[in-house]
Amino acid sequence: MTLIDYLTRTHFAEAAIEDALPEEVGPLSRALVLVDNEPGSAAACARAQEALCQTAISLARTDRATPHGEATLRILSALRDIRTDTLIAVGGAAAIGQARLAAEHALRKGERLTLIAVPAILCDFGLARRVRLGQGQPVTCPRPDRVIADPTVLDGAPSRSLAAAAMEVLVHAIEAYASPVYHPPADALALEGTKGLTRWLPVALASPNHREAQRELMAAALTAALALEKAVGGVDALAHPIKAELGPGVLHGDLHAPLMAAMADFNTEAVGDRYATMAETFGRNTQEPHFGATIGAFARAVGLPTSLRETGINPARFERFAEMAANDPAALANPRRLTPGDCRRILEAAW
Repeated sequence: MTLIDYLTRTHFAEAAIEDALPEEVGPLSRALVLVDNEPGSAAACARAQEALCQTAISLARTDRATPHGEATLRILSALRDIRTDTLIAVGGAAAIGQARLAAEHALRKGERLTLIAVPAILCDFGLARRVRLGQGQPVTCPRPDRVIADPTVLDGAPSRSLAAAAMEVLVHAIEAYASPVYHPPADALALEGTKGLTRWLPVALASPNHREAQRELMAAALTAALALEKAVGGVDALAHPIKAELGPGVLHGDLHAPLMAAMADFNTEAVGDRYATMAETFGRNTQEPHFGATIGAFARAVGLPTSLRETGINPARFERFAEMAANDPAALANPRRLTPGDCRRILEAAW
């Protein structure tokens, strides 16, 4: 078992759900488990319940139709009903993000939740500074007190979902590295995470039960997530309003590759040699003369869209998306200042 005590306490190992989760929960009599609809979440939840056979578990589920403020109040009410302050989030960004919003709301009321994250897919593990689910402003929230990172949750993950989740994590790492914020440790983590993601994602897609690929891909995602202590940037600002418009049929990762390619072309003059350094982590097979082309080549290799046109987005909405993105806090971490006009041109380039 590997224990990582950076930003939060993370257990990383195969069978960590069975081994580390009971250790962290201890003799607790009751806990609330929040689970989302990510592929693998139901199986990971069943494993968590079986591992915590000495603890009475109540289940709550995320619901895209429920406003996040209302969902937060429901979670806090459920915790009060079963008389516990321990919330276990099982899934991806939806479950872990919503759990963090509940922890933030409780903290503002002078209460503290114990939050344990059990990722069931590649994501930011709840380590990013802020949470934003869907449209709206991001909120600074407590990170999970514990993360149970078990690579075997990737068993049987649908290729499309796995590729899209990995692309979202990958683009966040690229944006963190390109950000002008001075943070050498995060820069090193971003490069190492990108190297692992680009090396092992094709292997995992070609061999879904490849244990080493699962382990290294999960480790790379965790490494990249730790880099988010630094920042995310303009791609994140652009992706959220588009995702809110398109709904659940389009994955975040579907948007990230075309947006990152266009954003890289826009940012090139402001990042010095950073994109060239980042491109070296992609390996020789996908390197292109420009970093935007490198991103596109990798997206094609793993079966993801390389243009917004492929996602079904209506370009008539670009004006509105551009305005929202330019006023998004994530845009402040972009290497170049983003105006609504800039955002509109980036969207058109990604189209």
